[in-house]
Amino acid sequence: MLLFLLVHFAFAETYFEKANQLYDKGNYKEAVRYYRAAIQEGRYEPFAWFNLGNSLVQLQKLELALVAYKRTVELMPQFTKAWVLMGDIYYLNDAKADAIVAYNRAMELGEDSEHIHYALAESFFKIGDYTLSQKHFERVLHFNPDRISAWYGLADIYERLEDYEMAIQTLYKAIDQSLISDPELYFTIASYYQNIDSLSKAIVAMEDGLLIDPQNTPARRYLAQMYIKANSPWMAIFSLEEGLRYNKEKSSILVDLGQIYFTQKRYPEAFESFLAAWNLGNPQGRIGAENVGHAWYNMGETKEAEVFYKRIRDKQ
Repeated sequence: MLLFLLVHFAFAETYFEKANQLYDKGNYKEAVRYYRAAIQEGRYEPFAWFNLGNSLVQLQKLELALVAYKRTVELMPQFTKAWVLMGDIYYLNDAKADAIVAYNRAMELGEDSEHIHYALAESFFKIGDYTLSQKHFERVLHFNPDRISAWYGLADIYERLEDYEMAIQTLYKAIDQSLISDPELYFTIASYYQNIDSLSKAIVAMEDGLLIDPQNTPARRYLAQMYIKANSPWMAIFSLEEGLRYNKEKSSILVDLGQIYFTQKRYPEAFESFLAAWNLGNPQGRIGAENVGHAWYNMGETKEAEVFYKRIRDKQ
């Protein structure tokens, strides 16, 4: 009988160790087979279930991994890491309430990490508990003030509460306290300022963002529209012309310039901008160029209009 037990434990240890070796080599499919054999032998059962779950995660079999982690905590309720990984799978499966339960159990067992607080913050945000979401985002930033997504999370909470001033203060605090220079922080601040009808401050924030990322054409075009709204078309033109230096989305910038010139009845400049955009493949350029010709024609300047129409036909 003693000999049988020694052989039994030897096989269990062999299966478990072999599975660990396979896992370390990235051979997760084979590791699964050996972990299951170790589980059947029973000696390393909770750890074998846990490592089986890890292998199944690597194989993207999350539902089966969840079963393995559940079995782990049934056998060893104090196994903190298993609770965390259960929470992660629930989180990925958008089962936020279940994720919160698992993460809270891990925290009761002493888990206190950036990862778990961020997951809890996101989970509470998803279910609309902004107070607890805020608490955990703030805890994340205690661990890592450079985690920009946590700053955005706090700002999102204030946005949901329509407290745009606090959202703005939060993102400026992120700029002051983190080491990461992110132009999107300024662009988001600009959108918040617009929500409280502070156009001038929104423009300043957009300009600050473009100082960091001057080649961001969508942001530059948006800034130009803000200048138009602020009755500063010359600043819109200046900003767009600055953007042409970078040769990014050039045809779109040229169309925007053409539209501003057209509104100001600066038809020759509008035509040149539209034609250049068309030559770069933007069909809006042709439409704009034709509208310039029509404008001349409607003013009775048929000779000038024909000159423009001919240039459109010749595409030059």
